[in-house]
Amino acid sequence: MRTLVLFGFIASILLGGCATYQMGNPVTLPYSSIYVAPPQNYSNLPQLEGPLNAALRQAIQSSGDLSLASGNTADATLEISILEIRRNIAAVSASDVGRGRKFEILVELEISLRKGDGSGQYFFESRPLSITQDVYTESGLVDAEYHAVPEISRQIADRVAQSLVDLW
Repeated sequence: MRTLVLFGFIASILLGGCATYQMGNPVTLPYSSIYVAPPQNYSNLPQLEGPLNAALRQAIQSSGDLSLASGNTADATLEISILEIRRNIAAVSASDVGRGRKFEILVELEISLRKGDGSGQYFFESRPLSITQDVYTESGLVDAEYHAVPEISRQIADRVAQSLVDLW
């Protein structure tokens, strides 16, 4: 019986030493509140700004480490520029080689995080980001792109929110 109690005591000491282990170095962010500036769209996909702005706000609020603020009270301002949308044929129909059925939409962006103290300095500036989304064009490319906009916006927002809380 004593052996069993001694073994349990030793095991609890060894396993209890790992209870507070955290992977990586704990990093405190230099900002806690973010103002999301309206995205600047230089691409030929005009309906992307509204859903992207909403998705960014939702992703930042759900991150847990950050909160949304107005422009005057924010610790940082998030600026996004949608630079280019490229459409590439990803698959063709076996019966008609000239007709694309699946397209790949590649969205090229730049994100910047400006300090909110009015100094004009950046935490990071013009960081490139690219997102790829597959679309299937049974009813036309324009309809397929329109239906893909919410998913593209969500992917962009998730990647941006991740880059805001992961400081390397």
